[in-house]
Amino acid sequence: MKPARVIAIASGKGGSGKSFLTLNLAEALSRMGRRVVILDADFGLANIELLTGVQPEKSVADVLAGRCDITETLIEGPGGVRIIPGSRSEPDMAALCHGRLSGLINAIDVLAGDIDYLLIDTAGGLSANDLQLIQAAGELLVVMTPDPLSQADTADYIKALRGHCGIQQFGVLTNMTRRQREGHTLVETLQQRLDFEQDLVLRHCGQVPFDQDVAKCCQSFQTILETRPESRTARALQMLAETLDRRRISSPVAGGMTFFLEQTVNAGGM
Repeated sequence: MKPARVIAIASGKGGSGKSFLTLNLAEALSRMGRRVVILDADFGLANIELLTGVQPEKSVADVLAGRCDITETLIEGPGGVRIIPGSRSEPDMAALCHGRLSGLINAIDVLAGDIDYLLIDTAGGLSANDLQLIQAAGELLVVMTPDPLSQADTADYIKALRGHCGIQQFGVLTNMTRRQREGHTLVETLQQRLDFEQDLVLRHCGQVPFDQDVAKCCQSFQTILETRPESRTARALQMLAETLDRRRISSPVAGGMTFFLEQTVNAGGM
């Protein structure tokens, strides 16, 4: 049995569309027959549940408090995707101590034999929670947009992750592009900002075009794959899912779900 693939989806700043992409990518993988779970790892201001319009009865806060196990938190998302809800309006959850975060990952580890992918929708930025989860994940996908601030923040973000976590390989997804090869140009510019460091590898995993209907999807609690499956945006996400399923996008650390717990524990020494 193949180990579950753990992919952290991250960004250097808000407004990149990271959570929307995570949810739609998860659905695309699920439509391919893969068993997918999303961990909403913005533990203070969870976004995935807002995008689905579902109000979960239990969340990771209940797991950490011992009120339930991880399987009781799972909610059904689009296309058979399952979601582990984060917490909202609980400031203490936004900065978990290392021991509590390790306890949560230990709880998630029981799902290992029942899933093919765990997608981690990180909070974004350089919180201690995110650094531990990113270092622990088997793969990392950084979302960047054409916005100049996003480009600058992404370069600084990658430098910080390289310094804090020792990551040398990064998958990059360009979002909200308006021209056919704009994503490639953005990644080339990003590489220039990083001074073409020889031990740093960037892989452009795909680009998702700007789509004015994305906002409408969010307002109606639907995915782009549900509402406009033939759109360029939906096709781009399907291609990304197929690309991910064929090969790994990056290798911050080796391993799958079982190794995820081990690396999270080790990451506490950062």
